Order: sequence, then C-alpha cells, then structure tokens
Amino acid sequence: MAALLAIALACAAAPAAGGPRPARPNVLLIVLDDARPEAMAAMPRTSAWLSGGTTYPQAVAATPSCGPSRATLLSGRYAHNHGVRRQADINRLDHDRTLQQTLRGNGYRTAAVGKLYNDWPLDRRPPGFDRAALTGGGYADARFVVDGTERRAAYSTTFIGAQARRYLDEFESHDDQPWLLYLGFTAPHAPYTPEPAYAGRGFPGRADPAADETDRSDKPAYVRRHHTTRAEGEAVRTGQLRTLLSVDDALDEVRAHLARTGELRDTLVVLVSDNGKQWAEHGLGEKFMPYGPSFRVPLRLWWPGHVAAGADPRPASTVDVTPTVLAATGLAAPGPVDGLDLRGTRRHRWLLLEYWRDPHNGGFPTWSSRLLPGAHQYTEYRGGADRLTDREYYDLRADPWQLTNLLGGGAGGAPGTRRDAEALTAARTCAGAVCP
Repeated sequence: MAALLAIALACAAAPAAGGPRPARPNVLLIVLDDARPEAMAAMPRTSAWLSGGTTYPQAVAATPSCGPSRATLLSGRYAHNHGVRRQADINRLDHDRTLQQTLRGNGYRTAAVGKLYNDWPLDRRPPGFDRAALTGGGYADARFVVDGTERRAAYSTTFIGAQARRYLDEFESHDDQPWLLYLGFTAPHAPYTPEPAYAGRGFPGRADPAADETDRSDKPAYVRRHHTTRAEGEAVRTGQLRTLLSVDDALDEVRAHLARTGELRDTLVVLVSDNGKQWAEHGLGEKFMPYGPSFRVPLRLWWPGHVAAGADPRPASTVDVTPTVLAATGLAAPGPVDGLDLRGTRRHRWLLLEYWRDPHNGGFPTWSSRLLPGAHQYTEYRGGADRLTDREYYDLRADPWQLTNLLGGGAGGAPGTRRDAEALTAARTCAGAVCP
C-alpha cells in the first residue's frame, strides 16, 4: 500500500501534459499600458495569483512614454543607449539585442499578442517572435493581424486572452522546448471602453493632495499651462479601472490554462506597465513628465520555488526586466545591458529617469531626473543645444506628493543639488555596469 501511495503521489505531482519538463523556465511577460501601481486594485485575482511572488513597490518606468519604454523593457537598456527616444523611433532599436531574439536563438518558442511597439506595421512579424497577433490599440471591434491574417475582435482584451491560450496549445506540441509569451494589453489606455458587464462599476474615492493643488507657481511653465480638474482625473481613473477588470478575467483564464496543462509551476511570470498616468495631480492628465504618477509602475515576479514571496523595497526599473529574465533562464545577454537582475544582491544606487521632447506626445519638454525613492528627486529640463532651462527638487520624505519644488518660485536652493547635478550629468550617457 505504501508503494502504491508513493506512485499515486508522484503521478499527481507530474505535469498534466506528457513529455519532459523544460530545463529552463517558460516566460510569461504581461505588459499593461498606462497602469499605475494603484490600478492593480481592479485585478484582484491576478494580484492573488502573483502574491506568491515578489512585488517591487519602488518600481519605475525609466522613460514614461510607450514606445521608448517598451524598447527598454525588451532590451534592458536605457533609451539613450537603445536609440528609441520617441514614439516613431522603433526602427532604431537593434532587434538582435532584444529579450525575444536571445530566447528564440537559444531554443525558446516565442509569441507576441496585443500591443507591442508604437508605429510597428501590424502585418510585419517582429524580429524574435515565431508567432504574432498584434493590434495598434482600441477595445471594441479592434483590428488584429494574426500571423499575417487580419481579424476583427469584438473586444480586444478577451481576444488577447483567447489568442494567448491558442498559442499555449501550440507550444504544448513542442513540450520539450520552453517558451516566451508576451501579452501586451491595450488596457488601461484610452479610450477606456469597458465591457458592458463592467460599464457601471464604481470604485472608492481617494485622498490625493496633489490632485487638489492650487498653487503651482513653483512648477515649470509647461505644468502651469495644464488645467486637468480632479473630476476629470477621477473620470479617467474610473475608466482605466473598469478596463482592467476584463484584463483580470483574461489573465485568470490564462493561469487556469497553464495549470491544466502542467506548465504553471515551470513558468516565470513578469507583470509590468510601460508607464503610469496622471489623474489630475498638479493639474496634469498625461504621463510624459517627472512626477510619480507618470513613472511609477506595478512590477511583479512570480516563479514557484525561485522567487520569494513578499515586497522588495529596493529601487527597481523597467530596465531590469530583460536582465532578470535572462538571468532566470541562465542565458547571457547578447551585449551590455544597463539593468540588473532583480533577484540578485546588487541593486541600483538610485534611479535614472529620462524623457525627450516628442511631437507625437505634445509639447512636454526634454528632461532627466535622479530619483532616490523615499528620499528626494532632482530634475533638470533641457532646451535647444542641451541648454538647462529649469530645475526641480523634492524632499520626498517631507513631501511625497511633490507639492513644493525647493528650486522653484524664487527658492534659493536645496541640499545636495550640486552632487545630484553631477551624478545626473554622468548618468545621462552611462552604459552597462557604470549606470547607477
């Protein structure tokens, strides 16, 4: 009887699908669009699933703009190194040095579903992916091109989840190979079209002094030209959260599918957003500026037995995603990367943020920022010929809402700004291990 019981337990623990388990983990990379960390409240089942892994509450998007940020996510390099500084620059990315190309070149099956890069032709299969079902955005009646064939999706989020499961079934026919599945959801990006079942869903209000800020005389002139109201910000927030309820549904079905096929425990899951979004903080309604709601993003890792459960309070960035995944798979990057393995002992001394003026995004100026989470943030704005035009300094211990710019409105200065300026100047051209 003991022998029979041992056999039964061994069978129960074995993967549901036949074939050997891959020596390297599968990789499920989930990328949200414009999601702040608080938006995870609209994804309770996904949050419960990933609670068994590591959450990075100090995570940032190195460049809070869709195209540059996605290039950083998939290359492990800052925008000043990978070259995609603006939305239309995707052809400047070296596609031989991406996460997907590296994994594919080392035996991984690869597929991308949903939104990948801005300005990428949907009928062109992106380098590094065996399969692709891409969309340029939208929710209802969204256009997809699935492996060269145009399709219309009644609701994009539902279609992304279903197509993900189809690719997973295809991967199962090559069960001796690990896989990378990239899921790029449109949500919670505008136009915030919810599924009918969620159209009336409400959410508790929030206390946010930055959304009620009336005196912005200490802020740069471009900030003072914007006048998004709290009510308008709340409407965006509600719209975003409603769209994420459907993402929660789709990911729950993907998780269940992986469990049924025995792939779940062999899968490294990374969930992240390309950038955040202002909900009227400082009168702003976009994401291309150096304020927390623009650059703070959810970042979670999950891999049973390999990733610790709980919160890691150390600084983290979107530039760390590719180095972390490659380290987990035991593969070397095809060239120098600027990020770090989040599971390792080495961590950023501080976080570099950078943005370049982009006509596609409107009139937001070029800037770079030195962020010490929970301590302070120093920002420089640059005009033509790299001329310094404005500066901001926030004491985040006393002023986490960034209400008082200690270098604005005639203020004389702030402690440590010379050191901050020197460090930021060096970081703006850093590469590889010398990056902060």
